[in-house]
Order: sequence, then C-alpha cells, then structure tokens
Amino acid sequence: MTDPDEPQANRLESMALALIFAAVSVLLLALIGVATRTGQASGGWWTRPAFAPGVALVVLTGANLITLWRDIADLRANPATAAEWEEARAKMLAWLRPLEFLAHYAAYIWAIQHLGYFPSTLIFVLGLLWRVGLTAPRWMLAGFGLSVFMIGVFRAGLGVWMPAPDVYDLFPDAIRLALLRWF
Repeated sequence: MTDPDEPQANRLESMALALIFAAVSVLLLALIGVATRTGQASGGWWTRPAFAPGVALVVLTGANLITLWRDIADLRANPATAAEWEEARAKMLAWLRPLEFLAHYAAYIWAIQHLGYFPSTLIFVLGLLWRVGLTAPRWMLAGFGLSVFMIGVFRAGLGVWMPAPDVYDLFPDAIRLALLRWF
C-alpha cells in the first residue's frame, strides 16, 4: 500500500535505473561462460558450475527487461513534462556526488604512501569535516583528537605498521626513527 504523503518517484529516473540494471544483467548473463568453469560435473547437468548462477541471471535479466519495457510503455502513453526532465536530470547528477568522497579517499591512500600515516589521516579527517561544513573549532578539535586516537589504536594498540614514506628521509636520524615508530 502506498503512503499518500510519500513523494512519487520520477519516472525518467526510474527508467534510467531500469536501463542500467537491464544492461548490467544482460552483460553478466553474456559473460557467464567466461566467469564459470566449463566441463562435466560429476552429479549431472544441474551440478554444473554455471547452472545456478545462470538460472539466477536469467530470472534477473527477465525481470529487468520487463521493468524496462513497462517504463518505456508508460512514458510512451504519458510523455514526460519539461519539469520531469529537469527533476530527473538533477537527481541523476546527484548520483555522482559519492564519487567526490571516493576521490577524497583515493587521495588519502596516495598521501599515506608519500606523507605518512599521521599527517595523511589528520589532513583527511580535517578535510572531510571542512567539506561537510563542520568548521567550528570544537569539530576541528574533535577531528584532531580522532586522528591522534586512531594513531594510538593502530600503531600502539594493534601494532599496525606501514612502510615509511620518502618524506621521512628528509629528517635527521633521531627524528626519522621517532617518525617511523609512531607516525
């Protein structure tokens, strides 16, 4: 039963999702021979490696193609308005927003190798706090505390050690040794 207060889904966004799911399921079904081993199974045809995944993918592909066909039929019967097109465009562009945070994480992983674990973690945590709008001093202090806590947990508590970045070679031996040990 549908809640009358719940906003309706955008038909164009639903059709785009149905198209993506149908394309992925057809692709997976087409690649099943590559993804599974061929050869005779000892128990019979139903024990072959591609049988169960093949049945699941046939059902998935069929359901996705039926959904796509129904979405296309609905849009042909009731064409989308300009407002629907604009709303769908805005919603589909919002699908890309998580990629920004994936890029932040990729930069963090790169920075660990080049700057070290502590400075990278500190920059990453404080940068994410800044990005989401938590710029009050108490949040920045909390981020700094979290970074120090994470260093303590991973380095001292769990004994996780990472390779030394090249930047540590720029320091005198005594400082380099301390950096290698704790940061």
